[in-house]
Amino acid sequence: MKYILFFFMVVAAFWLGIFAVQHSSDVTINYQWDKNPISVSLTSTTLLIAGIVGLIGLYILFSVSKFLFGLRKRLKQRKAAKLAAKANQELTKGLVSFTEGHWAESEDTLLNNVDHSESPLINYLAAARAAHMQGAYDRRDRYLKVASEQGEDAQIAVSVSQAEMQFTSDQLEQCRATLIHVLEVSPKHPYAIKLLAKVYYQQEDWANLFELLPDLEKLSLIKEKDQKKYQTTALSGIFHTLSHKKDISSLNALWKKLPGNLRENPQAVLLYCEALADAGDENTSNKLLISHLNKEFDEKLIERYGLIEHPVIGDAIKQAEKWLVSNERSPMLLLALARLNRKYQLWGKSKTFYNTSLNFSPSAAVYLELAGLLEELKEDENAQTCYKMGLNYSIHKKGEILTLKQHMNHSQSRQRSADNPKLSIVPETDENDTYPI
Repeated sequence: MKYILFFFMVVAAFWLGIFAVQHSSDVTINYQWDKNPISVSLTSTTLLIAGIVGLIGLYILFSVSKFLFGLRKRLKQRKAAKLAAKANQELTKGLVSFTEGHWAESEDTLLNNVDHSESPLINYLAAARAAHMQGAYDRRDRYLKVASEQGEDAQIAVSVSQAEMQFTSDQLEQCRATLIHVLEVSPKHPYAIKLLAKVYYQQEDWANLFELLPDLEKLSLIKEKDQKKYQTTALSGIFHTLSHKKDISSLNALWKKLPGNLRENPQAVLLYCEALADAGDENTSNKLLISHLNKEFDEKLIERYGLIEHPVIGDAIKQAEKWLVSNERSPMLLLALARLNRKYQLWGKSKTFYNTSLNFSPSAAVYLELAGLLEELKEDENAQTCYKMGLNYSIHKKGEILTLKQHMNHSQSRQRSADNPKLSIVPETDENDTYPI
């Protein structure tokens, strides 16, 4: 486009020159100089050429003047650009040193020519991290203070960096205060929320951690497994605190405030039941446990069912046997029945349930539990077998089929049946006979 414009200008100038020559005329210029009249005669073509030359001369004079007057400014700008380039080189060199782990060298390099850096915020932040890595927390905080003065937009970045460094140096209280300040300025800052959750977790501040969980989940800041870990730990901590205070009303109020999906979570139900029992409300705890198991069978809940104190053990055994109809291969349900029958001194049933549970799912602790029962029943050979298999499983994590030798003890069976005539599930055969699963 510029070439076309230049072409038209040349054509126009050429045409103007031809026109001026063809229409040339005499021109007389009269003027007074020191009271003496002066007259100059020339052609219009000459006058036009003189005007053009004069304009060109004025343009050259203006350009030279502008160049001379702006020379100092340009020299200053060139010097500043040279210093800025050097500062950028120092920044790159300092960051490389930081990456290589030369903290002291990195700190010194980053602060060289920092006044001429195009991004002093980065220099000071990196220098603060280098000082932090050397354990020089006073210098670190001084650099961060200078960095925060680089502008309002820099304050959040500086505060987040400061909180991160405080966290890694176990300055949890300072980190907490810094993050709370950040969230006052920027309530949904994702990294600040995530880091604050870690601080609450480290400080075991379960109440505040639990309140932060919805934001963590909504912003997808942590993995699902970490979300569950935080949730479980926070709930457990809150429930433990309230149960230790025997504050049953607060426990119930907290449970009602929980989201519906969380109240249906077996792990949450288990924590709540344990807290209620520890607080002294075992009756409500047991009812809730049974109610949830009737709706949804869960291995952890059934494990607790076998450990709690039931007001009527016979009824507890009957209830567990109802669940056994549709969950006959559940190791925990079989273990729960073994424990309940042991409490009720139904040795044959207890042994059989222990045996079947171990064959489905070996466990060193359950081998030991069964061995203790067998020792009480004077079945030393069977007890030694359990000890041996439990030890072998502890070392090799490899299960074996457990087969117990039968031992007859009619006196125990008859005495227990006579003492408990209302229990309908007491077998008519000897207590040591195998109970059908």
